[in-house]
Amino acid sequence: MPTFFATIVTGLEDVAAKEVESILGCKAKPDVGKVFFECDIRDAVLLNFTSRCLHKIFLLLERGTVSSLEDVARLACNVDYSELILPSQSFAVRVEKHGEHALRSLDIAAVVGRSVIESYLASRNVRLAVNLDNPDVELYALLRDNELLLGLNTTGQSLHRRFYKVFHHRASLMPTIACSMILLSGWEPNESLLDPMCGSGTILVEAALVARRIAPGLRRSDLALEKLCFINKEVIEEVRQRLLSNETKVMVEIHGIDASPKSVDGALANATKAGVVDTVSIRVGDALNLVNYIREPPSHIITNPPYGIRMGIRNIERFYERFLTSVKQAAPHATVTVITSKPGLIRRIAEALGMQVVETRQLLYGRIQANIIKLVQ
Repeated sequence: MPTFFATIVTGLEDVAAKEVESILGCKAKPDVGKVFFECDIRDAVLLNFTSRCLHKIFLLLERGTVSSLEDVARLACNVDYSELILPSQSFAVRVEKHGEHALRSLDIAAVVGRSVIESYLASRNVRLAVNLDNPDVELYALLRDNELLLGLNTTGQSLHRRFYKVFHHRASLMPTIACSMILLSGWEPNESLLDPMCGSGTILVEAALVARRIAPGLRRSDLALEKLCFINKEVIEEVRQRLLSNETKVMVEIHGIDASPKSVDGALANATKAGVVDTVSIRVGDALNLVNYIREPPSHIITNPPYGIRMGIRNIERFYERFLTSVKQAAPHATVTVITSKPGLIRRIAEALGMQVVETRQLLYGRIQANIIKLVQ
């Protein structure tokens, strides 16, 4: 059985592992910024189509300890590339490094690339073409400390680049993080959900896709697996049709408000592109005065409040205090899940209001150390 690994947001490895296990029914092993699992090619296709938390899914080609470029070459030469790349196809090598290393990314890429070309010449008597801009096959070398992973990208561009994103808020939430927040919140489609600072509507759309059983990768036209010679096109089509037949229309309570009319229009545009505009309700409203906008208190509030960095809020402490007070008044029994760069501040305000912090986890969100916090009342 082939081994695969998938890259994810650092700090959400266990969430991603549980998602892989729930989709494929196999054991997944979390690692730093990634998760390992064994599955067949059909399941790799299924995961590319259905995953909501993963970024890229790689076929693991080789794994080992390296301290020199000679070690890198030795690992790269262990792979039979003739089964992975057609003579007519081009390839590229991408490198990612974490930790302190004497090895440069450009040198690693050059050594792996040379090993691929020489191996293919020896087995097929063909010199493979290199295309750094738009390769047919992308190889990936991940060096963390002294461990090198060599993989083949079955995804292409990251799965967090959702098909429905026609409007981008300046402080928008990555969809894979939004889905992780939904999973951590414990929300189920038969429960009500409110995002009171919905921005571009990412949390709302992702929740609606879950409720409608719409696989987010299914609408992507640029998945790398479509070009891979070892993945049967009939398998891809069979998985695609099975997932399409699984989609449904349901009545769910997914609501969003935002103080910005422009953001509300953008969120509606994203929901329309996603095909779920009839599943969500989005309107202009004030998260600091929720009692004026909520008819029935939601069971779950999931939101990405401003960090005070990009949004220009001068007194972020006062803003958080007014927001959580508003929640306490309008939805006194709701579970609240937020992402913030100021976990201590949120905790202090929440506890002063009688809320209990039941989960806190740190993640790397771009260059910002962010925290997902789950509160119960």
